[in-house]
This record gives sequence, C-alpha cells and structure tokens, in this order.
Amino acid sequence: MNQKPPYKSITQLPYHCVPACLTMVLDRRKVKHGTQDEIGYELGLVVPNEIAHEFKKIRTGKKPIAGYGTQVAKKQYSINHFFQKYKIKLREEYYPPEKIRDYAEFIADNISKSNDLIVCFNNELLFGSGDWGHVCVIQGIDRNVVMLIDPERSVPKKRRTELPNLIEAIKKHGEEKRGGFWVIS
Repeated sequence: MNQKPPYKSITQLPYHCVPACLTMVLDRRKVKHGTQDEIGYELGLVVPNEIAHEFKKIRTGKKPIAGYGTQVAKKQYSINHFFQKYKIKLREEYYPPEKIRDYAEFIADNISKSNDLIVCFNNELLFGSGDWGHVCVIQGIDRNVVMLIDPERSVPKKRRTELPNLIEAIKKHGEEKRGGFWVIS
C-alpha cells in the first residue's frame, strides 16, 4: 500500500532531516510553508558552530540529547506548536514502538487514512553509517518491506527496508530521543 499522491522527494540541508520531511508532507498536502531553514528554526534546530555560516537563521550551541538537529520533543519546538503558530490545520501524534501491536497494520491503516508517517530511528543500525537519529517519510508498505523517502544527501531518495530492521533501529534510538512513528493527520 502506497501513499497517494506520492511524496516529491527533496534533499535536506545539513541537520535538517525533520524540516525536509515536514516539507515533503506539507507539499503533498499542498500547504504553503517556509524554507527548511525557517521550519528548522521553529523546531529548535541546533547545528555545530563551524557550519552556522551556511544558514540564514540558525541556533548554535551545546549538542542536544538527541544530537544536532531539531528539538521537537520540547513543547515550544514541537511540530504541533509549529502547526498552531502558522495556522496549519494538521496534528502530529507520537507513537513509540511499545504502543503499537502490529506495525505493518499500523502503517497500512494510517496510509489508508491518508495520514503521513515520519519515522525516527538510529541511522547506523538501519543504514550502516552515522550513529545518530534520522527521520524519513514512509511512502508505503508491502508485506514486511517499508518504502522510505530519505532526505539525506548522497543516498538514494527511495529506500526499502525490512520492517523488523526498522523497528530495531527505532528502539535503539529510544523513546527519550523520540524514536518511533510521528503520525500527521
């Protein structure tokens, strides 16, 4: 089962995987929005000092618990706060893996309802490089194979992974770092 219409894949700016995925979701829904920089700033995005010059509006500082990138677990930087501030009539709900009985059914059910799914996981465990958190948009599922749209630079935009491998990578990233499924409805 695949999301209709399909997502238009985009490439993220450094540390901007969450704003890039949110951009794909908003584009699919034909919702007007700002740039990755602007969305990232609203989501509390933090980058290392040495690359701050690459962005128009950015935060630098101490590396957050989940790593450089957004701080969507904090209420003031949450996706729902962003939606409310910009009067976007959407809602995000977080599902850690422990709250889902049947993952394949959960994904298929949300796609059938035209909900968007962003998945947060440990990149190294799933794709073999970079021990950090990463997010992708779920385009679809076919039995136990999940189709992801990956905003990362220099990787294929469409990636397939076995569902059990994705779940292990979610669990490794952990609930305290918001590893899990982010459902946008």
